[in-house]
Order: sequence, then C-alpha cells, then structure tokens
Amino acid sequence: MRTLRLSVIFGALLALALPATAQTSYVLTIPASVDAQSFAASHGLTIVSEIRDAANCVYVVTSASTDVAAVETEVEDDLVVGSFEVNASITLPETLNGLTGPVLTQSTAGILETLPGRTLVSFFGSTVPSNYVSQTATSLIRLGDARAAYPFTGAGTIAIIDTGVDPQHPALAGVLVPGFDFVHNTSGIPSEFSDAALINQSTAGILEQSTAGILEQSTAGILEAQNVVPMNSYSAAILNQSTAGILEGLVPQDFGHGTMTAGVAHMIAPTARIMPLKAFTTDGMATASDIVRAIYFAADNGASVISMSFSMPANSPSLQAAIQYALGKNIVVIASSGNDGLKTLVYPASIGGVQGVGSTTNADGRSTFSNYGSGVVQLAAPGEGVITTYPGGNYAAGWGTSFSAPMVAGAASLILQAKPGSKPGDVLNALSKAKPVSDMGYGRIDLCQAFSSLGSSSGSSGSGGSGSGGCPKQ
Repeated sequence: MRTLRLSVIFGALLALALPATAQTSYVLTIPASVDAQSFAASHGLTIVSEIRDAANCVYVVTSASTDVAAVETEVEDDLVVGSFEVNASITLPETLNGLTGPVLTQSTAGILETLPGRTLVSFFGSTVPSNYVSQTATSLIRLGDARAAYPFTGAGTIAIIDTGVDPQHPALAGVLVPGFDFVHNTSGIPSEFSDAALINQSTAGILEQSTAGILEQSTAGILEAQNVVPMNSYSAAILNQSTAGILEGLVPQDFGHGTMTAGVAHMIAPTARIMPLKAFTTDGMATASDIVRAIYFAADNGASVISMSFSMPANSPSLQAAIQYALGKNIVVIASSGNDGLKTLVYPASIGGVQGVGSTTNADGRSTFSNYGSGVVQLAAPGEGVITTYPGGNYAAGWGTSFSAPMVAGAASLILQAKPGSKPGDVLNALSKAKPVSDMGYGRIDLCQAFSSLGSSSGSSGSGGSGSGGCPKQ
C-alpha cells in the first residue's frame, strides 16, 4: 500500500508554498517552569492549545506576523526554548507532487487474479474470507507455521496512527479499544466516516450498511466474483458489483487507509488490541501537531507498539521528542520507509530507536517502490497485493510500505507475548533473524526464526516438526 508519506515544508519553503494565513501556526516546546502565557505575550504569540503538559510543555501557538523567518529567529534566540517549528500542513505526495503512488512492476488485476478461491472461515471470533488469513504475505513470513508450532497470537495494544477505522468491521470490532480523533478532538474509537463532508453521501450509505447484510448475500458478491475496483492509488477494493459501480471514483483518496493498516496488524496478531488514533483526514491531510499528540496519547494510554504508515523528508524536533518519550516507556515504535524507490532518509523511520520497515515482493525481493538502505530500513515485510480489511465490512488488496509496517507491528506484538518485558531492542533482535534481502536491513521477517531465537522462553504448543523451535524446515 502506498505509504502516507508526509511532505513537510518548513521555514522559507513553507512561506513560498502556502498562503499567509497558513503560515502562522507553530509548535513550541518550553520548560514547565516557564510561564507559558507570559512567554507567548513577550514574543507576540497566542497559545491555541496544549499538546503536552510535563517537564517540557508543548503548545500549538500562532503569531500575528506573516514573516515566518523573523518569528522563528526571534523565538529560537530565546534561551529557554526547547524547540520551535512551523506546525506544517502535511499532505500526501500524490496531491502535492502529482504522483500516483507506488510504481508497480505487475498489474494489480494480474496479482489479484492469481489468488486462490475464497471461502468464509472462522478467525478468532469473526467470520472472514479465507484469503485474508492465508495469503502470499502470510506464507512468506511463515505465519501459519509459527501459529501451528507456538501459542502466540498477540498481546498488548497496537496503536495505529492513521485515518481512523471502520468501528463496525466484523474482523476488527472485537479488538478495538478507545483511541482519539485528533482531527475532530473527540474521544472514543475514531471512525473513517467522521469526515462526512469529504465522503459522497450515497457512497457513505452503502459503506455503512450492516456487515451482516453484506456477508449474508451470496458470498460470490464479495469473496468469489473478485470484482477488482481501483479505489485510489494504493488499493484495489474487492467489492460486490453493485457497490463497485457506485464507489468507483467517489471516495476520498485515502478513505480506508486506517482500516486497511489496522487489518494487517490484526491479521498477524489477532488477539492484540488495536487502538486507532485519527491524525489524518480521509483525503490524506494532517498537521505535525496532531501526529505529535497521537504519539504522546499512545504512550500515555497503554500502547505497547505504535505503528505509523507515513513518512516525511525532514525531521521534526517535536516529533523526535515524542518518539523518544515513547521509547523511554519501552514502547516498540514502527514506521514505514516510504515509497519513493530511493536510498534516502525519511522520518520517523530514520529516527534512532524507530524500526523502519521496507516492502518486499511476493518473489521475496525488494519492491521497486520501497525506499531502502541502512539509514531508513531495519526490517522488511511483504507489501504487494496484501489482502486486508476495508470499510463497510469489505476487504481490499493494497501495495506499499504502509502495509509492511503494520505487519511488523503485529509481529512485534507476538514477540512481546512470547517474551514479556522485552524492550524495543529485544524485539528488534528477535525479528532480525530474518531472510536477507539486499539493502533492506536485516531482511524480510520470518516468524519461525524469530520465535526460535527466543529459546525455551517461547515454548511450543504444537507437535514440533523437524525444524528448530517447532516450525518445519523450509
């Protein structure tokens, strides 16, 4: 799936690219000992909201001045300031640069046509299509072998920072826990349908119909007829024919992204809880401050893993501080490496302590669209034609490092269950027992090798087999 790669434009570049009214919002970090109101008044700033109230307080502030460079210089020269940066409007690269998402070496229809026949199967308390549970991606990482040999199905809470989720999706509803909608400032489970103004009403009505109604139709409608409908530049929805005709071209370009990434994590760690955190609207827009807020929220509300399927070309002091806070609480932080097909640095994947994830093909090579190199990729996972959940009780196939990241997040949850108390470095050490792929860090994850590396602490629930740790030899 195409990653939510963030294009953040700071300083003078932002001043050139955005209208004056969008240039006045900043993210300010100052010590708690400093009186925020007095500090703001002394620099002509107005406090809009407080992101973080701790030893170092983080605020969203505005300035009446349209001279961004002058405001930054004045505030940054104050010795009490921890950091000060433009609260950038974050836009997906497709809308900013006119790109169309990952460049695929195989047509999406061609990949989907090779999928095996689909039936409905039971999966940890829900009914799902069989090719959600057993597909090329899961075979490559040896999920089935690991599940047969070991008793681990996920523990703790995986926070998904994205566009929200379909709260009623039958595969996800049972594991969702309250998160937060930072776009609309509401608590609870943030819905992808909350951006009503961006979603065609007839489309929303169809997508929000009861899942039971969808699945009680002829299963051929969704699971067997396999009507491939391009929904956006990173996914092809597998929908029934009547729905497909109405949906095509009518949904925002990133509607469904959060449901899809949550579905991948759930596919790998079905008993882990999923905490959706909505920092992006369904048309792929966010602000730096909402992402920072989401990271702090996850860290303060019980997340054991944070999964971020987005990237930006420049680091952000407030983003880095939030991530360091999460790492300090021994939270495993996962981020996608981006879909530029370059050996480059992107953030947060390139921040120290973050496990950057690249995409591999179904032939176990590096995806042509995936960024690569030791500075951005530590681990890799399949990211082409991955079947996952889609709003309205549906399923879709996606391409890009956005799918690879939550796959590793799910794997991290399995390791945390196998070895409670593991620190982020311990999780990385286990997952680093991987299938080597050139320029992709330790390589493509292999759950059998990961569990085997944990030794006797991982135990076994199966009859074993001839391979080490209970998995059969390949």
